Amino acid sequence: MKNEHNKNLDRRDFLKVLGGAAAVTSATFLPGCKNKQESAYTATTDIPTDQMTYRINPSTQDRVSLLGYGCMRWPTVSNNSARDSSDDIDQETVNKLVDVAIAHGVNYFDTSPAYCKGRSERATGIALSRYPRDKYFIATKLSNFAPSTWSREASIAMYHNCLLYTSPSPRDRQKSRMPSSA
Repeated sequence: MKNEHNKNLDRRDFLKVLGGAAAVTSATFLPGCKNKQESAYTATTDIPTDQMTYRINPSTQDRVSLLGYGCMRWPTVSNNSARDSSDDIDQETVNKLVDVAIAHGVNYFDTSPAYCKGRSERATGIALSRYPRDKYFIATKLSNFAPSTWSREASIAMYHNCLLYTSPSPRDRQKSRMPSSA
């Protein structure tokens, strides 16, 4: 017979308590869930499967593709990933990949100076420079290297050198928010 004052539960009792707690917690949150017909976030029309879907920036009215192209693993001339290899990036293949993405409606490209051992932005910039600058969006970022191994000045220089191979966009209405290195 079980001692009701015993604070040590056996496995079966523990699972019963856990299951009951999970049911109560789930029941608490479920009333806030809505089915597709009631949700405020459902599409007002059918989502097309044969064309790109875009989100519109309410401030600028820019149409940005829902699907972005990540540029972290460009191919190399020896068919390796540039992320893991020191081989040269296969620029011809990168150009073809970007061409296919743009032809299918992708206009958002994500890169970083840390991708492909520092070579992604250059390859991405070369491929995109063949298109009008107002036809695509680029996201880049700075890596959060440890201050002991990467100075603030080095980060600012990295920022100023990023995407040298693309011209400024007509959308670039404001100056950089990153302080100058001077």
